[in-house]
Amino acid sequence: MSLDSLVRSMGYVTRTYACAEECLADYALDSTSCMISDIRMPGMNGLQMLEQLLARDMRFPVIFITACIGETPEVKARELGAVGYFKKPFDSEQLMRRVQHVLSGRPAE
Repeated sequence: MSLDSLVRSMGYVTRTYACAEECLADYALDSTSCMISDIRMPGMNGLQMLEQLLARDMRFPVIFITACIGETPEVKARELGAVGYFKKPFDSEQLMRRVQHVLSGRPAE
């Protein structure tokens, strides 16, 4: 099951993007309740995208998934305020528990 399908199966509305630049250009981004992003993407990486979001004062929970090896990306993600960091292959149940925890108190759309 794709990540998009997994999140939808929990009752949430999702939007997917091919790259960080496409995401940052979306005018609906300000209605985001939680973002799940890879770190490695074509063009701008996920950490750079989070820096851009913060520079725009767009603050919502961000969870990263990645195949990146090493401590540096995780440390940087946490410094930027990421609320979750999952290394591939990740346990989809753990990821969904994290999403539910982050969104607790927010209604599923």
